[in-house]
Amino acid sequence: MERLKALFLLFVVTHSFGQINVAKIDRSVWPYSINSKVDFDVASKMEMLVFTETFNDYMSLSTSELSLKIGVKNVSEKSVKEWEARTKKLLLDNFHALLDESLPKYISIKKNIDWNSMIALQLDKKIPSELKNWYNSSKVFYQDYLFELYRLASLNPRITSEITILDETEVTGDNFEQKHFLLTFDDGPTPQNGNTDKLVKVLNENNLKGIFFVLGDNFNQRLEATSSKSLEMLYGQNLVASHGKIHKSHQKFLDWQNSIDYTQNIIKSNMKSKAMVYFRPPYGQRNKILIDYLNNHQSKVVLWNMDSQDWNKDITARQVADRQITLMLLWRKGILLFHDVHSKVQTAVPIIKEYFKKADVNWIDPSTVKI
Repeated sequence: MERLKALFLLFVVTHSFGQINVAKIDRSVWPYSINSKVDFDVASKMEMLVFTETFNDYMSLSTSELSLKIGVKNVSEKSVKEWEARTKKLLLDNFHALLDESLPKYISIKKNIDWNSMIALQLDKKIPSELKNWYNSSKVFYQDYLFELYRLASLNPRITSEITILDETEVTGDNFEQKHFLLTFDDGPTPQNGNTDKLVKVLNENNLKGIFFVLGDNFNQRLEATSSKSLEMLYGQNLVASHGKIHKSHQKFLDWQNSIDYTQNIIKSNMKSKAMVYFRPPYGQRNKILIDYLNNHQSKVVLWNMDSQDWNKDITARQVADRQITLMLLWRKGILLFHDVHSKVQTAVPIIKEYFKKADVNWIDPSTVKI
């Protein structure tokens, strides 16, 4: 409910026009299985090529055209240009990381391809017939996905988000090693035997671990209803981190310091882990003063670069999985955002794990690896 309220306020603040569609795709339109690391890179290359083509279409828009397209009245041109430059660099780095064996498949590209060569490829004329359906579906997906990203970039820094860092200590996943991915889950814990418990069971069954960014109030309610030992047993080898005391934007929140201190203290007092208590600001909204405070109190901000949208009523569990699979192929590394208070993640995570089981993907264990 809090997230829905925040989105409604965002709608009002930005004077958006029309319906905002969550980017969705059916992975079955990609007709080939991912049975090796080369298969991963072939699929990754193709996703990046369609994203690049669509991205270039957006970059060609004037500020007034972009404003009209994404429904943001006052576009932050500086933020958009900086984000575009970072995204171009990230894409080029990812293209250059592709295995040589993947380069000639379906659409041939050169080793260490440059930006101008990529945008000159004319994909629509080169796509093999068996990939036309995928190409058309992928174009729609990236049009909607870039709509999401450009809105965030256009609103920054008035409304901060995961779209950019405010300090070099912040973690987004963009600097991870290739094909290294971290699972994260926000907003819990739920009451005993609820969705948090069910998700932990799913993770255990799939030999996966992640970071649970808990709300201090929810953690305390679960603590009072059970015990510290019960919470330790619940989370097991997963890492527990802070999402603040309540689910409220911390960018202009007057009580932000208490929110951080309260949640960090209750985690440290009840969990045996000696690891840093990371902080994820609700909605990704924070400011530099907050970040400096964290840096001085043995903590730091952990954001994300792959948003599942699993809280959204307009996306199914299968679509959540397909969206994250597609973004993993696109970005090739990073942090996946889910919410353990919702049930869709329980279905989505095993689908994602199964899809990439032969692709040499590395799932980060946050209890043993510093991020």
